[in-house]
Amino acid sequence: MKMKKKFLTFLLALCLVMALVPMTAFAEENEQSSKTSITTVDELLQFAKAVDNGEYDDKTDAVVSLDADLDLTGIAWTPIGSVFAADGTLLHYFSGKFYGNGHTISNLDFSENHGKTEYPSFGFFSEVYGAEISGLTIQGKLDVSNSGYVYFGTVAGVAADSKIFDCVSDVSFTDTDKYINGTVAMCGYAINSTIEYCQNKGNFSITKDVSSFQMGGIAGLAENSTVQYCVNTGDMTSWTPCTGGIVGQLYNNSKIINCYSTGKMVPLGKGTTDFGGIAGIVGAGTEIRHCYFAGEMDLSQYTATTPYKRLGGIAGGVSSNTPVFENNYFVETENIPACFKYQNAGTEKTLDSMKTEDFFNEITAAGGNYRFNSNGTPLLPAPKYTVSFVVTPAELANVVIKVNGQEVANPVNLEAGTYTVEVSAANCEVSNSNITITADTATHTQTIAMTYLPADYTKVDEAIAKANALNKDNYKDFTAVEAAVNSVVRDKNITEQSEVDAMAKAIEDAIAALQYKDADYTKVDEAIAKANALKKDDYKDFSGVEAAVKAVVRGKNITEQSEVDKMAKDIESAIAALEKKPASTKAGASDKGPRTGDTSNLALWFALLFVSGGAVIGTTAVSRKKKHNR
Repeated sequence: MKMKKKFLTFLLALCLVMALVPMTAFAEENEQSSKTSITTVDELLQFAKAVDNGEYDDKTDAVVSLDADLDLTGIAWTPIGSVFAADGTLLHYFSGKFYGNGHTISNLDFSENHGKTEYPSFGFFSEVYGAEISGLTIQGKLDVSNSGYVYFGTVAGVAADSKIFDCVSDVSFTDTDKYINGTVAMCGYAINSTIEYCQNKGNFSITKDVSSFQMGGIAGLAENSTVQYCVNTGDMTSWTPCTGGIVGQLYNNSKIINCYSTGKMVPLGKGTTDFGGIAGIVGAGTEIRHCYFAGEMDLSQYTATTPYKRLGGIAGGVSSNTPVFENNYFVETENIPACFKYQNAGTEKTLDSMKTEDFFNEITAAGGNYRFNSNGTPLLPAPKYTVSFVVTPAELANVVIKVNGQEVANPVNLEAGTYTVEVSAANCEVSNSNITITADTATHTQTIAMTYLPADYTKVDEAIAKANALNKDNYKDFTAVEAAVNSVVRDKNITEQSEVDAMAKAIEDAIAALQYKDADYTKVDEAIAKANALKKDDYKDFSGVEAAVKAVVRGKNITEQSEVDKMAKDIESAIAALEKKPASTKAGASDKGPRTGDTSNLALWFALLFVSGGAVIGTTAVSRKKKHNR
């Protein structure tokens, strides 16, 4: 029974673990879902489907990166965000960042599905909210095949609370004699949005009189929005109520700043529509500043009578008394004012004069931001990208970044191009590199890996030199010094200086702890033993030996061996210098008796030896005779 319970417990635990696996995988997938890379048409269509499924609703942190040019030949395009309610409300939309990275989506054909009632907003995106679209080029066409009211924008039909930056539209639009209403532009309807550094190259043509339509190169209808640093080079033929080179209808505090149009403008009809080189019609609180129109105004099909009250080089019509016009210019065309209601909305110039440096100086001196173009009219400044420098390690202090020799803040706005970058920081080597900035967002984050200055090994090297100068054979144990030297780790940096200093200290401490080997007292001991073997009473003066022995100092080390050897030598020298006392004699005895080493009485010695020998022989003979008699 217990075994059965254990098995059931194990089985339950296993089921729980297996259940957690897919949950973990799902969580990881969710974490990664905020960034999507698109490199194929299939991936683009999958992204569009994900938007329609609501996966990007309010995902303002989502990042979608177009990482390749795509050719949509043969695809009948439906917009990204194509699920609408019956009342025309878009159910799901894109709210993140779509980075085109300078890539092009080509052969995009909007014709088949434009105007269908199920798509009241139409474009690459139908509608975006809180989104950012940048670095995208759209190339294609729209030949109207369905009548209907559509907010059409090549990039987005509607952009609310959004930003469109550095995009190019090269889409042709023709109404094919269909009765349509709505908008046509790069962005059909911009509300609370900003459009910057964008260009329209596409030609638009609406030849049928329509009742409600706004046509503009950049925005059809702009409400509480800003369009700046944009250009239109596309031609416009229009019978629509509101047509402008940059914006069709500008109202409710919207602005057009530092924009120009050079496309050919062909107004149609009897003058019952508002048609302008920059804006078709402007409303309350609107502004047009530092703009110019340098395109041809073709009146060959315009049947209105002069004076033209709804046709202007800057703006066609005005719907309120509060617009602001400043530093605007337009190419002179007979009978065409800057704006009928606001004659001072712009200054008339010949096209040739607008190609001169004088004109460039004039428009820039008054606040316009343009580049001089020796081959034509002034050009917009190049777009600037926000470039962030990630300097590592992150804890560095006193980081200074210089771009082309000039100190900059981080992040910094830079045009596309190649730059020299110098980065300095406390305790680091100066970093010098070249960076290239393009529309590709991958270039907008530059990582600079700094290298710390090397640590100072001077003390370590001095300690090692000190150790190497030692004779290890002089010490009882030299292994601690060798270990400390072998423990030195090179290539430490300045932030690790304390470790390097500790290495030097370890060597110094090991050296300081060394103990010399003891000196060799063998010769001293032998000399002392030799001295001790002598009878000092046999010598006239033994004090020299005693003094030499007493002068021996014990505890000397090997470096003092010479002193120890001298002690032994001093004893030996004292012994060698000893003189024996003379032999002792009885009272009255002649002191002339023979002495050791005295050869003056050699004859006497021989006589004594002879007598002694005779005595021995006689004694021996007597002894033998006695034995024999017995």
